[in-house]
Amino acid sequence: MGMDTYKLCGAALLCAVAAFLLRYVKREFELPLTLAGSILLLISACAMARPIAEYLTELIGASHLVGDAANTLLRALAIAMMTKLASDLCRDMGTPSVASSLEMAAKFEIIILTLPLVSSVIESVRGLFAGIGI
Repeated sequence: MGMDTYKLCGAALLCAVAAFLLRYVKREFELPLTLAGSILLLISACAMARPIAEYLTELIGASHLVGDAANTLLRALAIAMMTKLASDLCRDMGTPSVASSLEMAAKFEIIILTLPLVSSVIESVRGLFAGIGI
């Protein structure tokens, strides 16, 4: 684990302990603290993800993967990650049904987003089979 991971874990634990203590002292401050901590951790994680995005961009360019397909896959990944964060926050705020509904909506959005990609893969496979006479 890198030093950034230790810092993020420490900040997350500090926020969690503070929120736990506020739950019994000043309950009205628990939610804002939790949201602020989550937002700060998310910003830090996004900063850490920049090299990953640059690497994926290079990898996609080197593999000659079609731009639309790569864009679709990256958008699906972003939707999944944002949904996970938002649904976890919903569960922390005591609304698991909202979290579940959000997760289902995101799954449908990812399916809709990837349908053209799946369709083009199926057409490519059909073309291959037609070329060999199957």
